[in-house]
Amino acid sequence: MNKTFWNKDKETVSLGFWGRRKVRRAILWAFFIILSTLILSIDVLPEQTSLKEGDIAQEDVFYEGADYTYVSQIRTTEAKNQAASGVEQVYHIDGQVLNDLQGTIDGDFLSINRIANNGQSKSEQVAALEEVLAGDYDDTILQYMLSLNETERASLRDSLKNIISMVMQPGVMAEELATAKTNIEDDIKALNISTSEQTFLITLAQNLNLKANKEYDAVATASQVEDILRSVKPVQVTVQSGEKIISRGLTVTAADVEMLQSLGMQSQNSRILPYVGVLILVCAIYTLIIVYIRLYHPQTRGREANLVLMGTLINFNLLLCKLLSLLTISYQPAIADQVGFLFPLAASSMLLAVLLGRGVAIFITVLMGVCLGLVMDAQLPFAAVAIVGGLVGIFRTSVLNQRGQFVSSSLYIAGANIIVIGAWGLINNSSFYLIGVGMILGLINGILSSILAVGILPFFESAFRITTVVKMLELSNSNHPLLKRLMMEAPGTYHHSILVGNLAEAAAEPVGADPQLVRAASYYHDIGKLRRPYFFIENQQPGENPHDKLQPTLSTLVIASHVKDGVEMLHEHKFPEEIIDIVEQHHGTCILSYFYHKAKENAENPDEISKEDFRYPGPRPQTKEAALVMLADSVQAAVQSIENPSKGQIEQIVREVVRSKMEDEQLQDCHLTFKDIEKIMQTFTMVLGGLHHARIVYPEQVAQEMGKYKNGNGNSSANSKQTKKNKNQQRAEESLAPGGETDHN
Repeated sequence: MNKTFWNKDKETVSLGFWGRRKVRRAILWAFFIILSTLILSIDVLPEQTSLKEGDIAQEDVFYEGADYTYVSQIRTTEAKNQAASGVEQVYHIDGQVLNDLQGTIDGDFLSINRIANNGQSKSEQVAALEEVLAGDYDDTILQYMLSLNETERASLRDSLKNIISMVMQPGVMAEELATAKTNIEDDIKALNISTSEQTFLITLAQNLNLKANKEYDAVATASQVEDILRSVKPVQVTVQSGEKIISRGLTVTAADVEMLQSLGMQSQNSRILPYVGVLILVCAIYTLIIVYIRLYHPQTRGREANLVLMGTLINFNLLLCKLLSLLTISYQPAIADQVGFLFPLAASSMLLAVLLGRGVAIFITVLMGVCLGLVMDAQLPFAAVAIVGGLVGIFRTSVLNQRGQFVSSSLYIAGANIIVIGAWGLINNSSFYLIGVGMILGLINGILSSILAVGILPFFESAFRITTVVKMLELSNSNHPLLKRLMMEAPGTYHHSILVGNLAEAAAEPVGADPQLVRAASYYHDIGKLRRPYFFIENQQPGENPHDKLQPTLSTLVIASHVKDGVEMLHEHKFPEEIIDIVEQHHGTCILSYFYHKAKENAENPDEISKEDFRYPGPRPQTKEAALVMLADSVQAAVQSIENPSKGQIEQIVREVVRSKMEDEQLQDCHLTFKDIEKIMQTFTMVLGGLHHARIVYPEQVAQEMGKYKNGNGNSSANSKQTKKNKNQQRAEESLAPGGETDHN
């Protein structure tokens, strides 16, 4: 079921399920998201190639993106293979084999010593020795060995053991046994001993059970290979911007293809994924903006024009930065590499601060800095400089008082840019030349940002109907055509409006109202009196009051019409809606009590006279600013009606006027608290006390007045004073009456 309601302008709006406003907002956000994605996607993919391993490069291939580092799997594998190839195989040597061989040798020589000392005949000893020693020995050799003494036989034993040890200790594998036996025989022949002794030792060695004592240890070898592979770090390859990565005429290797793929330059890579990534990032940024505004700045979200303004500024900034990033300065590569320092993000930041407020500007500036980093291939220095410069611009213009303040802001922005660029250059150990180039670009950035902000601000003010502080100051200028007319055609009203402006502005800041808006609205609150200025008492000459000839009802229509006339005149001059609303509300639904009582006096049946016929059409003040103008208007008129009031009288009048408005329920819709009202009354009393301070009467003035009186002007002066007294009394009565109005005649 559709739900309808009446908005402020009496326009019926159908909400439906989501509501038309929500649909419009969704369409606006979707449009700006797509636009930002398209802008950021310009040149997002590097130049593509289709080279394969083994191809011959037909031209040089250069990398044009930002410096990029990637891990090369191919080169890492090559490094691991090279490291593994240097690992020696691990072998296990069985020491027991050598011990057994030496034990056999010791046992054979012990047998020889034992038989040589058993007292048997030589033939019996030889036979016994042949039986003990395994192998084919010549009897002559055995007799020779038996003939040696034990010391000589021990020397031969030790020599054989040393030879066996030297051959077997390093380890002998099964396939190396034949070589080992040959080496043993050669070593024996090299001994400085007799031929018989050599023959015996060779025969003894040949009869030994020579076994392999060295085996390959696969487990230990594999463990060493794993350790060395773990120590090999992944090979990182850094490609610098502008580097030639493939030379013409050379064969393309697997590592070259891997580099092209890592840099996104191989056409076989998916071309849609980078764009999807950009879209996701843009959606995330806009989602943050939407949530932030919804939670903390609902008043900004309430106007669709504000959303259009934000989207326009964001995309204008992105487009400008993107165009700058595409600049190529071939003869000055140092400048080309630092062109990102030129990005005038601060211009958009200042415009957002002036048009939508500091909070929105700060949040969007930080997010736009992220986008800026994306534009410059994730270069953090450019994003940092842009964000810092933008924040400085926001802080300098969030309390803008005049357009010239943009000029000083440019100096602050430039200074902040120079500091950040210099610091970053020192951190990266850049050359002083590069740091200097960056600082110059940062200086240009600050100046360019202010120029753009000053030049664009009036167009945004007009296009989006946003009233800035600067606009308020311009409207408050006494040279404005309407104020000039008011000063010439209704000087009394002009003087009253200026005083009301001073009074209301002083009370605005203590209650959290906009001082500039209050002052500007006060200046124009009675601008409708230009249509018939002589119908209002402050513009009348003594003795001339056209209301004396009119019926009270007609006088009421004439007086009340100045509100409607003022609204029409301000619309004709394209004034901001904020000021027009205050002009429309500054009398609320107050009663023109003077004419109401006059009508009752003239009526045959006073009970038939209704108060409602003598009220302003309203509406009542809806904002603090409108309420301040209403109160200042009434208070100023009431105090002005009293000649030389004391401070106590001023305070009493102020409180009576404010009380009358409250009793008439004119302050019900403006969100003023009792604390705010007390602050307003105190401020009014203080300001009016300063305006109506006591003056010294100089003797010359007294003598002059006495001379006039003696010359016959006394009656005229007295009449004038009496007329003024009557008017002032009339003003005071009307101001202090509940719902009263002072501008009746």
